[in-house]
Amino acid sequence: MNRNLQILAGERAYQHIQEQGLQACDIKMLLGASGGPKWFVLSRMDQYISKTFLSNAPQSIDLVGSSIGSMRMACYAHSEPDKAIQRLEEAYIASSYDKTTTAKDIADSSKDMILSLLGSTGITDIINNSNRHLNVVTARTKGWCASEDALRQKVGILSTALVNVASRRAFLSFFERVIFSQQVPNSPFRNLAGVQGRICHLSETNALQALMASGAIPLVVEGVKNILGAPEGVYRDGGLIDYHFDLPFSTAPGLILYPHFAPMLKPGWFDKGLPWRHVNKDHYADVVLLTPTSGFIDALPYG
Repeated sequence: MNRNLQILAGERAYQHIQEQGLQACDIKMLLGASGGPKWFVLSRMDQYISKTFLSNAPQSIDLVGSSIGSMRMACYAHSEPDKAIQRLEEAYIASSYDKTTTAKDIADSSKDMILSLLGSTGITDIINNSNRHLNVVTARTKGWCASEDALRQKVGILSTALVNVASRRAFLSFFERVIFSQQVPNSPFRNLAGVQGRICHLSETNALQALMASGAIPLVVEGVKNILGAPEGVYRDGGLIDYHFDLPFSTAPGLILYPHFAPMLKPGWFDKGLPWRHVNKDHYADVVLLTPTSGFIDALPYG
């Protein structure tokens, strides 16, 4: 560990690194968490990992992301991932909103950011990548959580927060986890746990919609309606259910690389303020977590 970066590893991952070190060929999956602009602390790390560490790794790697993490993972699936990450960073920084900005305006801005990272090759470049398989996590809303009326949506979100205190499974009344995966039969989400859900095929016709939905923060960004190839409904931010992920991933032997913005892991967005709600350590047995140290974070403006 240095002053700025620390490496945390699950039990099997730690043993592997102790015995064999960490090589690019060991990586079977990358995770990209929700977190909004906190992802900026990872931008240069993403560029290094994609351009240098994993650039020549021949194996198939699952890329799993929710919210801004799904956009980052889409960059990793690009034929020029480091340049895609740079474009995403530039577009994100250039976004500017004021009191007159509407939820639709921000949705349009989100779409522009995704188109920026895709570049001239478009979504085809990502979907046709045979070795990097994108998985986009979204939340299909139910009841008043699906409304674009601010008051009704607030009541729905507040209700979700209240029932979540008692049980994560209570999400089933308000949200359904829907993952868009390039390889449905071999999806790492084959064994869903906790808040159950479904897997839909990620394709050229629905990838833009899925990416937009994954980052559609309630009350801030307009939801995405009726994504092609998925059940009808309004889709919102995947981080509501899978903020930092707490799932038994179904994967081949290997390690899960997780560049993360802080040494803190919570299952869902509503769990942030619940000190007793933690991820299951067994789900992290194969994870190598790369994260800034607390000292680095404390030294940032406003911490």
